[in-house]
Amino acid sequence: MTQSTTHIDTFLQDLARGEVAPKTLASYQFDLSLFARWFEQTLGGPLSPAAVTPTDIRDYRSHLLTVEQRRPATVNRRLAALRKFFTWAKASKLVEELPTDSVKGIASSPRAPRSLEKREVDKLIRAVERYGNKRDLAIVLTLRHTGVRVSELCGLTLSDIELSDRKGSLIVRSGKGSKYRVLPLNVDARRAIADYLQVRPTVSTDALFVGQRGEGLKPHGVESLVAKYARLAGLEGVTPHTLSHSFAKHTLDAGANLVAVAALLGHQRLETTAIYTTPSQRDLENAVDRLAVEEARGR
Repeated sequence: MTQSTTHIDTFLQDLARGEVAPKTLASYQFDLSLFARWFEQTLGGPLSPAAVTPTDIRDYRSHLLTVEQRRPATVNRRLAALRKFFTWAKASKLVEELPTDSVKGIASSPRAPRSLEKREVDKLIRAVERYGNKRDLAIVLTLRHTGVRVSELCGLTLSDIELSDRKGSLIVRSGKGSKYRVLPLNVDARRAIADYLQVRPTVSTDALFVGQRGEGLKPHGVESLVAKYARLAGLEGVTPHTLSHSFAKHTLDAGANLVAVAALLGHQRLETTAIYTTPSQRDLENAVDRLAVEEARGR
């Protein structure tokens, strides 16, 4: 084990003791390992926190932009990982000053998360109705009409669901940031869940959605399920996250209050939700196309 990996591993172990998601840890490990490799190749020695200077950080930022031609979002994520690492290093007495303090990120226009158009969502739902079963339809419609994350969906239990003819709700007991929230279910989601509960197998687990082995579905299983129906619908790159993003954008487009949508998604900061108001590339293309149509009518 090199000195570089020792410091990074210790940092990750300390983070893991807190409430840090496994995917976040994996992202930090990936980004820091790339910096350590660049540092060793560029400066000829293993990464030592005390040896890193602001000039090194700026050179690395330049390398990412000009040599690797990374997007601003990727560069900024790598820099954020370094800031987190060196903040830990200072708290651990490994450095006296933060080499990242004077290094700014790359300014860029915010990009809206990828979402589906309503007609694409309809194609996906039709594929589930045609090729799937009641469980799969309930999963897709719950994702589509509540915006829950895949981990939250897999964490649902039977007692988290309340259904009646006129209303319904589901409880997210440990969402992002350990936030508890109650989400309303519209008629489409209620009907799909009620239909699934009629055929849900009797098993020992109280997980709402169960697999063939009688155990609660895992995130990977839901991701595979969504990807399968997306392919059948002729859609590419669709994930449970895509459905969550689509829920947020479509709800805002329909005129919902930003504060209300933030509450539905479990966002602590309105700025996080506001990104869904950013026009997508498709929105911009549609705007330009509408202009051409209007001009053609005026000729």
